[in-house]
Amino acid sequence: MIKKFFGLFTLFFFVITFSVANAATQLPDNPVTSKQVSAVSDNCGLLSAADINSLNQKIQRVEQAHKVKIAISFVKSTNGQDIITASDNMRNKLPSAPNGKIVLLVSMDNHRYEMATDNTMMRIITTEDGIPYLKKQIEPALHSRNYVGACNNFVDGVDSMMAYYETNHTSYVDAEAAEEDFLLRAGASVVLAIIAFFCIRSYLIRKMSNIRHAAEATDYLERNSVKLTDNRDMFLFQNISRTKKSSNRGGSSGGHSGGGGGGGSF
Repeated sequence: MIKKFFGLFTLFFFVITFSVANAATQLPDNPVTSKQVSAVSDNCGLLSAADINSLNQKIQRVEQAHKVKIAISFVKSTNGQDIITASDNMRNKLPSAPNGKIVLLVSMDNHRYEMATDNTMMRIITTEDGIPYLKKQIEPALHSRNYVGACNNFVDGVDSMMAYYETNHTSYVDAEAAEEDFLLRAGASVVLAIIAFFCIRSYLIRKMSNIRHAAEATDYLERNSVKLTDNRDMFLFQNISRTKKSSNRGGSSGGHSGGGGGGGSF
């Protein structure tokens, strides 16, 4: 009896072990299951389940290829919180990654969006060139209410920025914007040089003249030629105008904490 029971137990254990192993081998290589933390969050019902699943798979491929973390979130409102602070908080909740992390937060109540990077990612996708590049990729789609397209363009843009950095070992620089900045700086330098020239010229001309302003009216008279018998000042009136200086204490600095980023409206 004991041998029979032991034999049945051994057979049952073997069948269960084989079933679990077989099921594990049938799992997809890169699954997006309910147990995983979704990189895409939609509290507004703008994306279908298929869209979210597809975006999650794309984000995972980019994360694995470049060792980064990416997240996208659509919210009805930031509940009175500044969207920059809200995007920073969203970024801070992501786990760290060797090449940094970046998030896209879209608030539908005021049609604002904001991207936030950590300090590591900020050196790759810079606030000066990388973030403006991403803004150009996603703003047209947001304006046309193509929210799936905006998300795909955002992820593709991050993928391009990371590939550029890995290939060139430097962050992306917008050549056209750099040229415009150079022209602005050159123009400002020319204007300052012209102003400095006229200031120096005027100063030198004044130094060449032997005419001086007198401190008092008596300085224009020959000494001891006139004797004043009365010396007094006559006060007529005065007007006093006071303007209260405005105070702007407690205002937002408008900058990201612990990284960089940028955004806009749509």
